Amino acid sequence: PVGPNWGPPCRPSPARASGAMGAAAAGCLEGLAPGPPMPKTITLKYFPMAGRAEPIRLALTLGGLQFFDQRIPGQDWTDKYKPSMPYGQLPVLVVDGKTICQTKAILRYVGKLAKYNKSPLYPKDPVLAAKVDELLDAFDDLWILLAPTFLIKDQYQKEEYRQQLFAPGGVATEKLAIFERTLADSGTGFAVPQAGLSVADLMYFSFLCVIRSGFLEGLGSELLKGYPSISKHKEMVANLPAVKAYYADKKRSNPNDVPNYEVFSPGK
Repeated sequence: PVGPNWGPPCRPSPARASGAMGAAAAGCLEGLAPGPPMPKTITLKYFPMAGRAEPIRLALTLGGLQFFDQRIPGQDWTDKYKPSMPYGQLPVLVVDGKTICQTKAILRYVGKLAKYNKSPLYPKDPVLAAKVDELLDAFDDLWILLAPTFLIKDQYQKEEYRQQLFAPGGVATEKLAIFERTLADSGTGFAVPQAGLSVADLMYFSFLCVIRSGFLEGLGSELLKGYPSISKHKEMVANLPAVKAYYADKKRSNPNDVPNYEVFSPGK
């Protein structure tokens, strides 16, 4: 893949110049300033599934950042890999030999490097960055509701509990209603309107695809049918040329040929 264009937009910098000519000149010099240093090597470590790593994979892909997508088989995790992971968890990103852990920390880092249409996927503006963080944290609230269901041993009870979460009046349904309203109120179609495409959009897309992919038994692809703005947003992201090409290339997006990836494609 080709790396992103790091030149920021040419804009005036009043702090360094005064007057129209000075501001214009300073702005153009600012446009020539170097962007963040590009890492020489990037390795993303996760399991052979979408899960928590998928928005990170998409951010790297959209930014044109070359990376090694190391998908660790479940049977090798506990004895071979877990002891060497800083928190005993995945995903982990290794950048030029330095390790970054925790999904959102990795996503913010990659979002600062990766650009789409010359704009970073994680905003530089502090307020817009905070709004992106707000949505990333909100998705944690939804995950917290689902995580305990993995401990339910009885399959029928597990599926029934998950379905109740997303039933009318369910706690997870309340979260989806908030996400739906956020997108419905957006004048641009993006999760944070003024930010353009951001890692918040990738989290929306990835997480909501995962929960309707069949990975969580009891929840199916029809889960979001009552949420038109979420459905429209999903199609918008799925049809981004880089995202569409990524999922069309199954050797890249799903090299282990695991189930549950179909919903990430347009029209699914």
